[in-house]
Amino acid sequence: MADPVGAFLRRGFTYMVRRDLRGVWLRGGLPRGPFVWAANHHSWWDPFVASVVLDRSQHQACLVMQQDNLARYRFMRRVGVFGTAEPRTGLRLLADGRSLVIYPEGELRPAGPPGPLSPGAAWYARQARVPLYAVAVRVVLRGQTKPEAYVSCTEVTRRGRDDQVTELLTDTLAADLSALDSQLAAAEPRRPLASFRRVLTGRRSADERIDAVQGAAPWAS
Repeated sequence: MADPVGAFLRRGFTYMVRRDLRGVWLRGGLPRGPFVWAANHHSWWDPFVASVVLDRSQHQACLVMQQDNLARYRFMRRVGVFGTAEPRTGLRLLADGRSLVIYPEGELRPAGPPGPLSPGAAWYARQARVPLYAVAVRVVLRGQTKPEAYVSCTEVTRRGRDDQVTELLTDTLAADLSALDSQLAAAEPRRPLASFRRVLTGRRSADERIDAVQGAAPWAS
């Protein structure tokens, strides 16, 4: 039976992203079944952006959180969050068909290249026999009044030892973040990045709303 509190919280996450971001854009495909979403953690918005992308891709998400943080926010268990000391819970949720969001850096870090990654993402992918994806995320304020979220996904092979897979995950994530940062640095700031598709429309800038009113009401010109 669906948990109404969990459903309410997930809708709240989407509402918050719609209200406070200009939108969320995605590059790359995601598998149909459960997988491990291994992302950099350089913004407060990261888990909420993950929730939106996975929801729009018909994935039910779960997320691993530092155990002490989960003790403070116990209600987050209602949306599939579990602690770092509960790996069996993560495997059970993956077996139940959920996709696992994990931040292998283990902490919120400044924007830049990824820090050292723990082997947890590779371990979960191997144990659950599900695909592993490197997910590069940037939430940036560009030429509009609200920040934009860009998400780039690349599958990483899970063949090999966990340390070998983690090294490949590190290289892939670093390369994708570098490419995304280069594209952001060169792109026209008032236009979404090329090769990304919008998965959620958020809050338009004031000038965009004014332009829309003028287009709909010629007397306002």
